Amino acid sequence: MRKKLRVFPICIVILLTLFLKPVPATACSCAKEPSAEEGFSRSQAVFSGEVTRIKDNNGLFGGYGKTVIFKVKETWKGINETEVAIATGSGGGDCGIEFVVGKEYLVYASVSDMYGDKSLTSVICDPTKELGIAAEDIDILGQGQVLPHNVKPIDNGKKTALISGGVVFIAGLLGIFLWYWMRRNKK
Repeated sequence: MRKKLRVFPICIVILLTLFLKPVPATACSCAKEPSAEEGFSRSQAVFSGEVTRIKDNNGLFGGYGKTVIFKVKETWKGINETEVAIATGSGGGDCGIEFVVGKEYLVYASVSDMYGDKSLTSVICDPTKELGIAAEDIDILGQGQVLPHNVKPIDNGKKTALISGGVVFIAGLLGIFLWYWMRRNKK
């Protein structure tokens, strides 16, 4: 029976390691900011928009950096929704851009898994900048497309957190049940 009790903590550790993901280390260094033409050609999405929300992705179950939600004003490439989520780092050497809620930006984004799941990502090595200082880029890009304002709300991650929390809760209950069952059968 003692052997069974020794197995219980090992099972709990194994279950927890299945749900916890290590955060990979990243460092960022850019030789020079690309031109608007270079940025446009290597990006999957180019748009201007206002930051409406910023969500930290640092969590128990992996992910890091930030998700920045934009209300799209004008698009040049790859965007057909009036609200879009962009992943970026938290700053401090991880390539993240310090976006500010309420400010407008010209965003160059590419699909990447740099900050977790594959998503549109913009980093300091992209020519993303505040809209107020992007006149030269906009002259080069030309007139963008203004989208009709039919905003589809973007999932803010609460559903994923609830599912993950529920799985851990159920695993904990299962662990307690197994512990209780093993103690009862010991007698």
